[in-house]
Amino acid sequence: MAKKEFAKFVRPDGAAREAEAAKTNRLRALRLAREAEIAEEKKAAADREAAAKLAKAELRRRVRAPQPTAPELT
Repeated sequence: MAKKEFAKFVRPDGAAREAEAAKTNRLRALRLAREAEIAEEKKAAADREAAAKLAKAELRRRVRAPQPTAPELT
């Protein structure tokens, strides 16, 4: 019967580890920048929506008409 051979894990050398760490840092910075941009867009959209709601509410606001006065009997 054939003996099973398992692949040994080879630890990467220092240069490979540094390259992988630099790559991870670049990807993380890109992800954080993208998340910040999305959050800023969401905030701007929420501000625009709130302003539109406020403007719409001001347009709908009704002013009570003055009550007609009853004719005076003299």
